[in-house]
Amino acid sequence: MIAHAQQSTRERILQTGLALMSHSGLNSVTLGVLAEQVGMSKSGLFAHFRSKEAVQIELLTHMREFAAEHVLRPSLTADEGLPRLRALVGNWFGWAQRAGLPGGCPVAAGLFEFDDVEGAVRSKILEMELSFRSMLTGLVQRAIELGHLRFDLEVEQFVWELCGIYLAHHAAHRFLRSADADSRAQAAFTALIDRATPSRRYSAAVHRPRPKRPRTKAPKSGRSSTKSRSRSRADQG
Repeated sequence: MIAHAQQSTRERILQTGLALMSHSGLNSVTLGVLAEQVGMSKSGLFAHFRSKEAVQIELLTHMREFAAEHVLRPSLTADEGLPRLRALVGNWFGWAQRAGLPGGCPVAAGLFEFDDVEGAVRSKILEMELSFRSMLTGLVQRAIELGHLRFDLEVEQFVWELCGIYLAHHAAHRFLRSADADSRAQAAFTALIDRATPSRRYSAAVHRPRPKRPRTKAPKSGRSSTKSRSRSRADQG
């Protein structure tokens, strides 16, 4: 009973902290502010998290699982290759609002918030970002293996541009509050896919079966030919 109550309190802290982090950024999550938001004393919160840095790292870990539930796992029902990549991108762009968070993606904001701040929190954000980009790389490589994307595609450049589209969408949607942020991001992604998709001529050349070469009879040796000519002359004589 006590363990269950502690777990429920911790979950409530994490959910409140995630919403605060989404709306105001990681630096806004302090023990005092979070305790006030949760409705508990600072000393009570200190029993769960020993420092501001500890609670920020725990919130990032919680956010990764929360994002996987709304972005990654639903895309796994799509077919492998390009269909799955399209499904993931559709879930990824603007995912925070659809998942019920009051602001934007905490990691997207954290890339700028902690770009020059060394420490454990920056290291955690870096680990999460590199892990996600590695997952994107795997999806693109699988699409190449299945022939959905060009075999000579530069995968790292593709992923770099895809992440750039996501960050541009984040800035346009959250900061500029552009009404066309979604449509422009989708247009940019479609153009990226179009450049990476094999042309019809290329696809036909890759998948066209090779014609079978007709077998040729081996030429007779010179010795046999000589005997044949000799017999022919003898018959004529």
